[in-house]
Formats: sequence, structure tokens, C-alpha cells
Amino acid sequence: MKRNLRGGLYMFDREINQLVSAIKNTNEYKQAELARKAIDKNRSLKKQLEEYANNQKKLQGRYKDEQLKIKIEGLNRSYESIFNHPDVIKYNQASYSLNNMINNIYVDIEKHL
Repeated sequence: MKRNLRGGLYMFDREINQLVSAIKNTNEYKQAELARKAIDKNRSLKKQLEEYANNQKKLQGRYKDEQLKIKIEGLNRSYESIFNHPDVIKYNQASYSLNNMINNIYVDIEKHL
């Protein structure tokens, strides 16, 4: 074990690296990377997605509960054409699959603790 300077937690560096390597070798990760690279190549689309994320964060900082829900729905409507772009659809699907896989890993770890 080795002390982690970031948070003072003990980390298992070798085991973490093995887990990360295993994740990177999954189809879920590879598909998410391909989808992200496709978006990165389209500068206009990437910029619009970044603007959406920034606007969403601003709303989350300003509003709560029902007001936030209404504001986010309006934001989503204004970016609807972007969400229907084939590269964005592919990216969202790939990201969902990767996140789901990582969540399942977390659940499995939690079961064994």
C-alpha cells in the first residue's frame, strides 16, 4: 500500500491500474472512445455540446427543484437538434453503456466489502 497525497487515502496502485486496464479493454470503453473522438473531430458540434454543458451547470447553480426542472427542459428543447445528431446519439448510447458497466463494477465491489 502507498499513501495517496491527493486525499490522504491508502491506494492499491497496482490493482487500480489493472482494473483501469481491464476497463479500457472492454467494448464499452472502446465504443465510448470512438464516439468521443467523432465528436472531437466536429468542432462546431463539440462547441455546441460544451455550451450546453456550461449552460446546464449555470442553471443548476441558480435554481432548485421544480424551477430547475423547468429551466432544464427549456434548455433541452433549445438544443434538441444537437441531441438528434447521429454522432451525439452514438456518444450518448456509448457513454450510457460505459457508465452502466462501471456502476456494475462499483456494485460488485460494494457486495464484497
